[in-house]
Amino acid sequence: MKLLMWTLMFAICLAGYGQDTTSSEITDASKNALLQESSKLFAAGKYQATVSELNAVELKVKESKTSPRALLGLISYWKGICHSRLQDFPEAIAHFDKSLGLDFSPLDINYEYGQALFASEKLSEARLQFRESLKKKFKRGVSLYYIAFISKELGEKKKAVTFYKAIEKLDAAEAMEVKQAAEMQIGDIYLEQVEKHPDAFRAVESYVIPQYKKAYDVDRNSGLAPQINQKIVTLQRKYDLVLFKLRNGRPTMSPPYFARLALEYGLDSNAIFSPTEQSVSESKKKSTFVKTDVMGRYTFYHKDYISISPEFRFNYTRYLNRIPEIYRNDNYLVAPAVRTAYEHKLWDKPASVLFDYDYSDGRRDVNAEKELEFSFRSHTLMIGERFNFFPWGESIVRLRKRFFDSYIDTSDSSTNSLVFEQIRSFTTNTLLLYASYDMTRVESDVFDTNSFTMRADLLMASYRNWFTPSFGMGITRTKPLNNAARGTEYLINPNARLSRIFKKNIRGSLKFDYQDNKSDDEENFAYRKYTYSFELEYLF
Repeated sequence: MKLLMWTLMFAICLAGYGQDTTSSEITDASKNALLQESSKLFAAGKYQATVSELNAVELKVKESKTSPRALLGLISYWKGICHSRLQDFPEAIAHFDKSLGLDFSPLDINYEYGQALFASEKLSEARLQFRESLKKKFKRGVSLYYIAFISKELGEKKKAVTFYKAIEKLDAAEAMEVKQAAEMQIGDIYLEQVEKHPDAFRAVESYVIPQYKKAYDVDRNSGLAPQINQKIVTLQRKYDLVLFKLRNGRPTMSPPYFARLALEYGLDSNAIFSPTEQSVSESKKKSTFVKTDVMGRYTFYHKDYISISPEFRFNYTRYLNRIPEIYRNDNYLVAPAVRTAYEHKLWDKPASVLFDYDYSDGRRDVNAEKELEFSFRSHTLMIGERFNFFPWGESIVRLRKRFFDSYIDTSDSSTNSLVFEQIRSFTTNTLLLYASYDMTRVESDVFDTNSFTMRADLLMASYRNWFTPSFGMGITRTKPLNNAARGTEYLINPNARLSRIFKKNIRGSLKFDYQDNKSDDEENFAYRKYTYSFELEYLF
């Protein structure tokens, strides 16, 4: 009981309706020569010294012939305030009671008296004082909250709900301090009542959770909001109202949606023109660029074993160096996809059969006419298995088939790929490993290739809460099958990224990427370039 009370009082202080204001009676007391020293000590926060000074003043007043009741009442009231500040509540109660006995009743005395009684666990008496405070229209929101809370503690739950709901009828300024806490308390009372019944889950779903959501919506950014949200999640888990785990124990996505809006500005040292993916043309010129990327995904669950995630992505890039060799790289990409997973167990551990479909449609200024035209479209099918063979991270094996349709018919192609991915989790860092073997067959078979790619990315923990670094290195070995002049080509691709979260949903990143493609046919296929940029993301 005592813990609950002190928790409530602490919450009240945090919400900004503590005992820090000074009544007009104490403020005006500085005009009285007898009380000027008391006023100075009180203003300085020296409450014990104030009590001693008031005791001396009280003795002088009593020794005088007049002994005005109002002055003695003020002194008792003032001493009650000081003892409350010192958390000496029994003394505070005695002085407030004496002040009221002298018919001295400032606007806030019943509220202050009620708080002292509440802290001393004299609940019935405290409730009477808060009712008097309510009648005086002093701190009506907080007074109603105290009355309701005490009624609940005394077992009068119906009365408690009535007083909690009365807070809604106050104007926003008075209700704001306690409205969210009151709505939460109503939810707590509803929960206590419905859990006594065998079909509690129906009432929890219909009444309790909506009440908690109502409380949460009062102020989603308050200090109390996470506690309310946790109550909702706990009930949803307890009564299986929301799917949190799939049948193999894998957690569901929470929240089920993800969206990202990114704006990027950077420098490209050598804008590469390769719309067909079969040939390369260097500009050998630098250009700054701007890029916009929008991505969204939502995951649906069928029972507890199938997930379906529609996805959409839009990307637009514009180069700011407006010469034909550069601006022909202006492009946008539209890429919807559907990703599905069938959950099961392998080696008695969570596993998933994966099936994905990706569609991409690219438009580019292929003719350097400052007009974005059809560049390519592709369809990609993938089937794979995600499993836990190693104790330190998930593994994924995929078979992938890609159909590429170019604006130049002879560059149409298909690619068969075998992909392996591995996650290696450390205490604070994560290592991502990727390998793929790709066999590309082109309408014009002079461009047929087999290639092997290996890549490693290290995602590191935040450095002193300043930024989060990540580093990667990729190597691709490409073997042209029908063009000996190219030899065996190697693409070396290191990259780095420093990211920092600003506020809650905004992330800024400094990015660097380097590419060095080595080929015996240096004029047509070899190139070297780097890009560095700053990206600003908003994550939903």
